[in-house]
Parts: sequence; structure tokens; C-alpha cells
Amino acid sequence: MSSPASDNEQHRRPASVLIVDDEEMVTQTLSTYLRLETDYEIFAFQSPAEALKLLRQRPVDLIISDFLMPDMDGLQFLSAAKKLYPDVLCILLTGYADKENAIKAINEVGLFQYIEKPWDNERLKLVIRNAIENKNLRQILREKIQELDTALLEKDKLLQDNVKLREELVLARNVQRSLLPHGLSINGVSIHAKYEPALEIGGDFYDIIPLAKGQIGVLIADVTGHGIQAALITVLLKSAFSNFKGSEASPGEILRFMNKLLYNVLPKSLYVAALIVTLDPKKSTVALANGGIPHPILLKPKSQDAERIPATGLLLGVADEELYNPGDELALKLDKGDRLILYTDGLSEASNEEERHFDEVIMQTLLEAQDKTGCQFLDYVTDAVRKFTKPNHNWDDVTILQIENLPVS
Repeated sequence: MSSPASDNEQHRRPASVLIVDDEEMVTQTLSTYLRLETDYEIFAFQSPAEALKLLRQRPVDLIISDFLMPDMDGLQFLSAAKKLYPDVLCILLTGYADKENAIKAINEVGLFQYIEKPWDNERLKLVIRNAIENKNLRQILREKIQELDTALLEKDKLLQDNVKLREELVLARNVQRSLLPHGLSINGVSIHAKYEPALEIGGDFYDIIPLAKGQIGVLIADVTGHGIQAALITVLLKSAFSNFKGSEASPGEILRFMNKLLYNVLPKSLYVAALIVTLDPKKSTVALANGGIPHPILLKPKSQDAERIPATGLLLGVADEELYNPGDELALKLDKGDRLILYTDGLSEASNEEERHFDEVIMQTLLEAQDKTGCQFLDYVTDAVRKFTKPNHNWDDVTILQIENLPVS
């Protein structure tokens, strides 16, 4: 485990960005802008060969390269850079005419993203920031998993340090809970959620972000297992989902992006179930894609009906980009008073002494709770599942989230 001093030193070190473009105006403009707007360490070259000389002497965090350059094009340059530093992040600047080749390059050199010329400075800065944050989070994830593996091998020492570990787990719990958003109410639609980890920290996660045109994005996810390792993955999920703030991406597109990221970094024994909802409060409509979360339930109080919403998507992290399928994207209309209920399998798979699962009575429980509002509704459901289960039930993490089109008062 690294010392606090070395951790702080690493986190204080500004990120380094290498810009390569054969047009001097481009390198000067972009490097000047980034030096003014960020604290990044900037290196700029018109020659890919000269840039490679620098890379042979030192690493950088991110490379921004033009696509069409004499002597050595962007793909050749980035391929050479990747041989030196396989984990370096790459952004490709392309003209509209070579957009198709740039898309192909995503797989060839593992592009983080391509940007069309002419670019918007603010958008490019956001892409760069997201790329570097993504890299930092992945590095932290690798380090923490390695720390966990080492800690497990030192079980006897951990037992002696139990008090300190308990304090760290409490701190980790507080940090994890700080990542979870509060409820939201907008244009007559409200969102509330409740999360109960099996241990101090867990692998369930949810998030709410603003999308384009006044829409709202909702994520609910369940990482394999619980505890420290699962909780660390939730940090990566939040980072990946945050990339879509202000975007017009569909639920399926978001799942594909998250799967691509997780497939490259998750240990083979881990995977993630995730469901994405995009909500249009003005139109009272939702679209959703489900990668392994239990089927959501649509409550319709006017007809006293509850309906399961089926889904067919794959879990995240089990298939590569080419094979991954987020399943059918479903569209729903929320009438006044309707509620869409999302939950993880810690709720539905809770069992009683007769080995019956709560999933068998969940729809009846939700209908019984319809007169409750907001957090009271969620409390009623979680109280019901605890009354249902046997005393020695081995609890999994439990998360339940409701999206309600508030009735007219």
C-alpha cells in the first residue's frame, strides 16, 4: 500500500497532454487554449517523428493527434505510441471526409474518442477532462484491487488491525453514499431511491443526470458480490455515466459505452447488471434498456394494475464490443399517478423460511403501498421484505427506485 504522501504527490501532478498536428496554427491555438484553461502540462509538435522522440524519453497521459499528416498519418503515429505505452489515452482529430476511417480506428488503436474538425473548444476540453478522469479512476481501481488482494493474503495482520479497518470501512461507506444523488422532482415527475448495502459498503449503485432537451437519465446497477471490490466498481460506473450529461444518447447507446469500458477493466470474475432509463418529464414518457436488472414494474393505480416490463439485454463486462447486445429498447407512457419501479435482485431474491422469494409477492406489495408517496412508499416496500424474510437470511445489497408521474392534486 502506498504512503499518503506518495498518493498526494501523484494526485497533485498535473496531467500531461501531447498535441500532434502538421499545421502549426492548430498546435499553437490548441496548446495556448489548454494552457490558459487548464493546469495540464502541454507538449506540441508538427512532426509525429519528433513527438515519438519525446515519448521514448517520458510518458504522457493523453495524446491528441491529427488524422491526415505527411510521412506518418495519425493511425500510424498512435499505433507506435501505443507500443510504447499501451494504456495511453488517444483522441483523434479528423475532417468530415475521413470520419469513417476514424471510426474504424477506434478498435485498431483503442481510441478514447474522435473529434471532427472544426471542433468546439469547450467540448474538446470536456472530452479531455473526462478522458483523464477516466484514466485516473481506472488507475485507482487497479491499485485498490491490488491492495485488496494483498490484504487478503495478510489475513492475520488484518485481524490485528480490525479497529482501523472498521474506521476505514465507515469512511468508505460515507464516501460511497456521497456519490448517490438525492431525489428529484421536475415538471410533475418525481424520482426517489433507497439503498441498503449488505455490508458497510456494497455493489449496488444508482445515479441521476441531466440529458439534452430537458430529459433526465437514470441508472440503476448491481455489481457482482458486495464489499470493497464491488464498491470500487461503482466509482467507475458513476464516471462512465457522467460522460453523458447533456447528451442525446439513447439507453442502448449508454449501455454499449459502459460495457466497452467495463469489459476492458473488470476482472474476469466480475460483471455488472445495469438498467438505463431516459425520462422526458414534459411528455411523461420513458425509454429504457435493461442489461440484467430484474424486470421493472409499471404501477397503474387507475386500473389497480401492475405490469412487469420484460428486457433482453446482456450483463455488462461479459462480452466484447462486437458481441455485446443491450437488447430491445422499450418506450413507455406514464399517465398521471403511474409509477415505474426499478430494483436490484437483493430485493426480489430475498427468501423466507419456506424458501419462497419476495419476487412472488412483490407486485401485491407494491399495489398495497400505492397510497404512500415518495420515501414513504420505498420504506413500506423495504419494511415488507424484511418482515417476509427468515431471521438468518443472508442479505444482498438492496436498492429500489421509483419514477412517479405525480397525480393532479
